[in-house]
Amino acid sequence: MTLLLSACTLSSEGSSGENPAPETNADHEVSEGGMAAPEDVTSVSEVGWEWHPGEDESATDVHPGPVGAVVELTDGLIGLRGDTGEELWSYRIPEAGGFSASFSPSGEQVLVTASDEPATLLDTETGATVAEDVDWDGQTLLLDETRLLDYRGEATELLFEVSDLESGETLWQQETPVACPGDTPSRLISALHASEALVLLLHCSEDTSEGALRVPEADTVNALVALDPVDGEELWRQESEDTEGLGLAEALLLQGAVVADLPGEEGWLIIDPADGSVLAESPKPVLSVGEGHYLAGPDPLAEDPTHELRTFDGEVTASATLPDDRWPGDTPESAVGLPEQLVTVDMERGSPEDPVNAVVTPWDDAGSEDVIDATATKRASQDDPGRLLPVPGALLVYVPVDLAADIDSVGHVAALR
Repeated sequence: MTLLLSACTLSSEGSSGENPAPETNADHEVSEGGMAAPEDVTSVSEVGWEWHPGEDESATDVHPGPVGAVVELTDGLIGLRGDTGEELWSYRIPEAGGFSASFSPSGEQVLVTASDEPATLLDTETGATVAEDVDWDGQTLLLDETRLLDYRGEATELLFEVSDLESGETLWQQETPVACPGDTPSRLISALHASEALVLLLHCSEDTSEGALRVPEADTVNALVALDPVDGEELWRQESEDTEGLGLAEALLLQGAVVADLPGEEGWLIIDPADGSVLAESPKPVLSVGEGHYLAGPDPLAEDPTHELRTFDGEVTASATLPDDRWPGDTPESAVGLPEQLVTVDMERGSPEDPVNAVVTPWDDAGSEDVIDATATKRASQDDPGRLLPVPGALLVYVPVDLAADIDSVGHVAALR
């Protein structure tokens, strides 16, 4: 059941100040909530449901939610149930431009605003209002239902500012780079914001130029430094010395875990962001992380072409080898390891509309695979032709926005079940 709240003016415990919140010109449908989240799929065999934008709608992104998916439009959001595709809630500001949304790392809240409109914090399970009249410019990141993160950085300068979402008060700032070993100059390579920590990946070297990030000097140190979102205090750090100048360090946040490729280490590290403990060391690129296991994909430069499901102890519990004519360089967006199958995305090029297919390969069954016709695109991105997104109740396939490839909208979402 949904409740229609047009031109929503509900009061909220999260509203700031004593005056009533200004009227938000939003068409707002809210679900009752309390529903159990759909179970994650263990295998897929067909398209279970599809979502198409309406005649006057344009979708720009798709996000996982607590009970399914949240489709981001140019003027708002739509919450879909993962196992059925049922529209559970929506928040639309059709007359306003410049719509912006920021999801919390957990995906349980989203902050939304549009030009000349007050910002609103929504619960992504039901679409219900958590807080109104939030002082937000559409740029800062949502850490959780109480805090915002603002990052400004230039070359060797780092500046993080965390503020209270309700009052706008600054809670803490970091105005100087995090110290490197021996007070070596540092430069930020990337920053990850997890629920438990802000994790910075630093390049520590006498040469912190842009070129040195990719072609570093010998004896460069790469450091992962985690800061407490509450007060900015350092929680833990992981340092790795690159004695040979092997190349650029990388770090990703996958399913709530930090995955780092640090030159000088023998493999990929899977790290708990809360305490910095190393959960696993993988000899292959890590594509996804589950409870006690992870999916490892082939290294394009290595001779071993297999995908593997591995436990954190290093045991290979299942494997699959794709045909030789398939490009093995999968990413977290192009390969998903389900308990019973490996699912990858592939594209048939050369026709007026290139089909985007989901290729289903059973584990430990060499030479056996099924192809599910998922969607199509008139012009594909060379780097990201199609994307897989696991959500509760389904595995989604869609073509992401890529302005360089003239793809300006997510035109069709197919849910595999």
